[in-house]
This record gives sequence, structure tokens and C-alpha cells, in this order.
Amino acid sequence: MVAPPLRPNEATDLSDPNLESIPPVLLPGGIVGSFRAAIAGVLRTIAAQRNMKIHVVSGLMVLIVGMALPLGLEVRVALLFAVAIVWFAEILNTALEAFVDLHIRTYHRLAMMAKDAAAAGVLVLACATVVVLAEILTTQWHLVTDNLPAVQRAVVFGVPCAVLELVGLFLVRRGVLALVRLVASLALLAPLAVTTTDPIFAVLAVALVLIAAWARWNFPRKAQGGGVRVLAP
Repeated sequence: MVAPPLRPNEATDLSDPNLESIPPVLLPGGIVGSFRAAIAGVLRTIAAQRNMKIHVVSGLMVLIVGMALPLGLEVRVALLFAVAIVWFAEILNTALEAFVDLHIRTYHRLAMMAKDAAAAGVLVLACATVVVLAEILTTQWHLVTDNLPAVQRAVVFGVPCAVLELVGLFLVRRGVLALVRLVASLALLAPLAVTTTDPIFAVLAVALVLIAAWARWNFPRKAQGGGVRVLAP
């Protein structure tokens, strides 16, 4: 006798706001549907995961540094790959945590080890990225001293922009305040974008601000980072 299929709420709690889907951005089906799912995964991770929000702001700050300094091509590629790898690791960590939470409802040491190991991988990559940036700045400090006006401009406009992104990712989600915050962030990026020697970094910085705002606007109001923890009964 074949057992009846499980109802959705027997497999997982579909009332959990963390599981609410991003509104469709493209028509489903085929390769378009695959891209749609991938985009939704990025947006969902940015909107719901605390650590991913920190990585978004950190990535923005790296892009602002790249906009201010005339770095070499190999250095810019290294910075972009470092940011991308940290993002990839955090998204993969989120997927692993969701998978563990879906199948483990009570405390299990192996589930704890899986989550802790995945989080450790993200931490190692994040620390490595900081070391890479520090190594670049210390070995090429003359670029900072030779471009003090650009550095000062990056501090004056970049730091408030990063603060506004923190406010948008953690506090303001929708409404007039969210729109005002988004416009203010873009306005702070404008002086950096028009004076930079690397338009690619400028485009990526603007895109990052827009993506973060889009994710927050479309995702549920209440979302907890890090997934549901497995607790002892």
C-alpha cells in the first residue's frame, strides 16, 4: 500500500516568513526559469541573512576603494574574485543551513557540525579577503598618498553611503523612507562614479545598491539570519 503524499505543511512550515518567495521577475520555464530561481536565491539571501547583509556592505566598501585608487588590472580582478567568493560561500552556507533545518527538527551533533563547518568556511574566506585588501594597501600605499583628493572624496561620500546601506538592509524595508534612503545612497555614489578611473567598479557599486534595495523591498518584513537553529528538546 502506497502511503499518501505528505502535505506541504507536514514537510516544512510554509507559514515561516523566511520561506516566502520573491515575486517572479521573469516568466518561468526552461533556462528563463533557472535564471529566475537563481536571482530569487540571491535576493532572498541578501534580504534574510544577517551575515550576507554585512557582506553586501563590505563588498560596497571594497568597490568604493577600487573607485578611488588607480589600481592595476590584476589587483582589481583579485578584489572582485575575493568579494564574489565570499558571496558564493555565504549563499552556499545558507543553502546548507536550510537543508539541515528541513530534515533535522531536534538537536543532533552532526547537524551542529555541518552548520559550524559551513560557517567556518565563510569566516575563513572573509578573513582572507580582509588580508588581501590589507596586503594591497600596504604594498601600494603610494597610491593612497599620491591620490589624497580621491581618497578624501571616497571617505566623505563612501562612508555615509555604507551607513545608509546598513540602515536599508537592517532597519528600513519599504515605503517613503526606503525610497529616500535609496536615492540618498545613489546620490552619494554619483560624485565617486563620475571621477573614478574604473567605470566597471562604479557600475557594480550602483548595481549592488539597487539589488540590495530590490531584495529588501520584495522580501517578507520579518526574517531571521542564519536559519532556524536546531535545539535540544
